[in-house]
Amino acid sequence: MKELGAQMNRTLRRCAALAAPLLLSVSAVLAQAADCPAFVDQAINAVSDRCGAMGRNTVCYGNTSIDAEFSRNIDDAFAAPGDTVSVVALQRLATAPLIPEQEIWGVAVLALQADLPDVAAGQNVTFIVFGDAEVTPEDAAPGYEAPMQVFRLDTHFTGINCQDVPESGMLVQAPEATTVSFQINGVEVKVGSTAMLQVDGEDLAVSTIEGFVEVTSDGATEVAGQGTTVRIPRGRRPLRAALTRARQVLQAPWRLLPRRTRAMPPPPEGRVVSLNECLYTTAPRSVESPARIQAGEPVALRFTIPVSGLALARTLQQQARTTVSINGEPLEMVARIGPWRGSAGEYGENYGMELYWLIPALPVGTARVTIDITSLDGQPINTGVDGPDPDRRPEIIPARRRLFCALEASGS
Repeated sequence: MKELGAQMNRTLRRCAALAAPLLLSVSAVLAQAADCPAFVDQAINAVSDRCGAMGRNTVCYGNTSIDAEFSRNIDDAFAAPGDTVSVVALQRLATAPLIPEQEIWGVAVLALQADLPDVAAGQNVTFIVFGDAEVTPEDAAPGYEAPMQVFRLDTHFTGINCQDVPESGMLVQAPEATTVSFQINGVEVKVGSTAMLQVDGEDLAVSTIEGFVEVTSDGATEVAGQGTTVRIPRGRRPLRAALTRARQVLQAPWRLLPRRTRAMPPPPEGRVVSLNECLYTTAPRSVESPARIQAGEPVALRFTIPVSGLALARTLQQQARTTVSINGEPLEMVARIGPWRGSAGEYGENYGMELYWLIPALPVGTARVTIDITSLDGQPINTGVDGPDPDRRPEIIPARRRLFCALEASGS
């Protein structure tokens, strides 16, 4: 009966969210769309103030409204924004859908131990549950004995238009240089940094923002690195990780997480030049064998780093820096992808990390591209994998190295 009542409350909330826009005039709906991002921004600031300092294995009532059930009578202690209680007695947590005209957007913050060691004082795995979402803790399993290390997640989509702000989901961030494990909807999930989880129909979708996530279901494992999304149909093997194209991922409330991060857009579409195929150690040599492009058209530059394992990928993400300039002017990196096995499995049993820069349309002539690769700890890094260049040797990330590529832009 208790479960039925919870389901009825859930249905009523969703119906209210769907009905509210229908009761507004066209002008009110347009005003709502314009005001919605401002309301979301205010809500995020309020949650940051209310839930800034949390103990391990606790949940914070971030923003109105949240419906929670506990195994013992502590409901009054978790009834208003800013309230914080232990997750040990939590049986169900449901956050309200986004209804900007009523200033409602349920947000909860959880700080969990998972499989972090007891000696890791001050370190927690942070979860942000927002929008029309529901989390139900489940019984512990071997290797997953910590509070809320096993749970079920449901997210729903009401159709509220808020300029690409995601309607619902769960953000998760592991402490830096750690990997934490959970069972979510029966899927083994290992988080090596920051990701967003949503449930779409019967699929669990995991979009990685930085680092990487490993998911295992039905005996198969798939890795989703930064900028990719992996979908896991219920009870089946994960699908191949694919580039994240949903704009809503960019607008998720990432700044609520303790370690600031941001989601990069997907790689630019159109003409892509692989820097790996035109790199030389001297500028004159690069001019002799330039990459040829069409003048007057923007071009994306891609630099690929193959790696033999996830531990090495983490090392590269944390200890190597790659910068690119064209004709002496620095370019801003526009996308970072991986580690992943590629859209068509082109990295085989290994993984690839891809960096992208976008250059504007070039006039007819030769442009000089300079690539600077730096190991932050001053030591060379052997990737252990032969890359796409023709030298048939493992790629080395040196302590400091400068490479050159020339782009020859010709007219039509």
